[in-house]
Amino acid sequence: MASEADFTYGSPLQGRNIRLIEIRLGSEKTTLEISLVEYRLGSVKFEALSYVWGKQTTRQRIKCNGHSMYVGSSLLDAFGELARRRSTGLIWADAICINQSDDQEKTRQVRMMREIYEKAQRVIIWLGKGQAGDGRGFELAKTLYQKCDGADYDMYATTYDFEDFDCESKGVPRSFGNLDWAALFAILSHPWFSRIWVVQELLVAQESIMWRGALDLNTNIILWVVMQVARHRDLYESFDIFMGSPPSSALMARNIATGYFEYKRAGPLSIYDTLSRYSGMGATDSRDRYFALAGISRLDASFVNYKKSYSDVACLVGKMSLLGFPDYLVGPGGVEWLVFTEKPEAHRFLIEWLAFRANPQNHNLGLPSWIPDLVSPHSPGFIMSGFYNTLHMQGAKEIPSPKVRLRQGDHFVWSGSSPPQWIIPVPDEIDIMGAVFDCIGTVASKRPPFPRPNLGEKRLIQGHVSIDILEVEESVSRYETDMVYWLSEIRSLADPTLQATDSIMSGSQESFDAFWRTLVYNREPQFNYQSPNQKPADWLGISFGYWYLWKKLMMKRLWQQKFLQEAIFSEALRKLAGPFDKAESRVRHGRHFFVSENGRFGWVPLRTKVGDRVCVFRGMRIPVIMRPRGDRWEFIGACYVHGWMDGEIWDLDGLQWRFMSFV
Repeated sequence: MASEADFTYGSPLQGRNIRLIEIRLGSEKTTLEISLVEYRLGSVKFEALSYVWGKQTTRQRIKCNGHSMYVGSSLLDAFGELARRRSTGLIWADAICINQSDDQEKTRQVRMMREIYEKAQRVIIWLGKGQAGDGRGFELAKTLYQKCDGADYDMYATTYDFEDFDCESKGVPRSFGNLDWAALFAILSHPWFSRIWVVQELLVAQESIMWRGALDLNTNIILWVVMQVARHRDLYESFDIFMGSPPSSALMARNIATGYFEYKRAGPLSIYDTLSRYSGMGATDSRDRYFALAGISRLDASFVNYKKSYSDVACLVGKMSLLGFPDYLVGPGGVEWLVFTEKPEAHRFLIEWLAFRANPQNHNLGLPSWIPDLVSPHSPGFIMSGFYNTLHMQGAKEIPSPKVRLRQGDHFVWSGSSPPQWIIPVPDEIDIMGAVFDCIGTVASKRPPFPRPNLGEKRLIQGHVSIDILEVEESVSRYETDMVYWLSEIRSLADPTLQATDSIMSGSQESFDAFWRTLVYNREPQFNYQSPNQKPADWLGISFGYWYLWKKLMMKRLWQQKFLQEAIFSEALRKLAGPFDKAESRVRHGRHFFVSENGRFGWVPLRTKVGDRVCVFRGMRIPVIMRPRGDRWEFIGACYVHGWMDGEIWDLDGLQWRFMSFV
């Protein structure tokens, strides 16, 4: 018998037409069969599938319109569940309903995807085949939702203080090592929560439901639980350990949940604000990191264009963000324009986007160093563009206006503090006015990593994951020992007058005060919107002393001696150290301690080298690290320089302001 012909798409979709899928069990009972039919959007009722493509290397055969078609295992599993439930309605799924090899059709259909998911009667979120424990995990989620009045949740009315969750008063088990929590964490760690396309699919849906195999999960309940895990230290750390303590945030579901509740309240944001909320989320096509969010941002549909390279798309968005969110349009002949909707004199260039990421990854993304990195995962480290935003200084100090220079090829087409007219062509490059005020002299060794229990070979005892407490205590003692030596190292770098035998609390009061404040970036652990420039109270320095003494105590491994008196003393000391530990835990990692050639010290990006320059941009209070590259500069990232974060740099004598061009 002749082999069955492979399925081929007919004429490209035109206008508002879409393809829809009808699923039925094939005659062989082992081969799924579908029909693919073209309809005009809005003419028929249908449901839309939100799922993860997964690896396409092991695709499986189905029959489409009587011909062979090969699909990924994730989509096949979803089709199988629809067939098992005897679903006879029409379904839309992007991998099949769009001819992925036709860039022109793909561009037209992606521009329509917001409307496709809006018009779907229901969006089915496929979280994969069912796993043992799913039911218990979801029952735990429902219990929490009911006992915490989750239906009345207001993200904006909740204080983000990162305290532990009060499991006892809610009548639920503690999260660490508990199997019900582990089952819930397994649901929240499904790859669906890490994919960028699902954001729009969820946010614009009239109605949505999550399927985990045969189990139906309430979308609101699952995303509410995500917010609780994200905002409570013990829940987040338990999830992080469950995921193997990756270097960047494991809780990608937090991006989805935050966007979900925010969109329900505020609606679409600009593309730059939207991108910043979904950092690190993945896409098969890197351009989709931007295109997938265009439909839920205030951006013209013409932005989606698969003829553009990834670099072209990322650079376009980067230029728009630095120039302060102008509108974008494509004119006759394909000429791209930026349109400024405010009067030029009222406009402000937002060069502060360069400080958004602690460690920009442009060198790995293949992008110019001056393009803001809006897509990489958030690495640990203090987000200075929030706590040290230049606009927080309004009324306290005169803020100079940022100055930029636009370049087309080798020509300078304009420079100044505000755009010259209402509409300008998209520039090739943007130069920023800045000045060098110091040079990196020393970069300290890396801060010791905090130990995490290894649950790779977990054992179950009475429904819990067994943890070797002595092993945990030993790893913590080793960590605290390394911390004491590291703190001594950076303390001596910050104050060279100290002797090798001196304690880190030795030296003048001014020197000691500057040191502990630098460890927390001279900010309270919780942002104060009423007083955004507020520095920590002096009593936090006392807590720092207890914090250091507690580390010294842990070096002695008193837990091995089992002295009750010592244990009580250790616990009391730990509580006194708590306020500083909480403040420091928010900012640890992500940067290296440094001392400049002129004796200034603080924190710099991980890629910083001795000889890099410490610079300031006009109109931006946060200093930056720049690396000379001939007559140009490589932007390394934002930095913290103690005592120079409130505009003092602008007043330095002898600054040589100039436009800086970048590689």
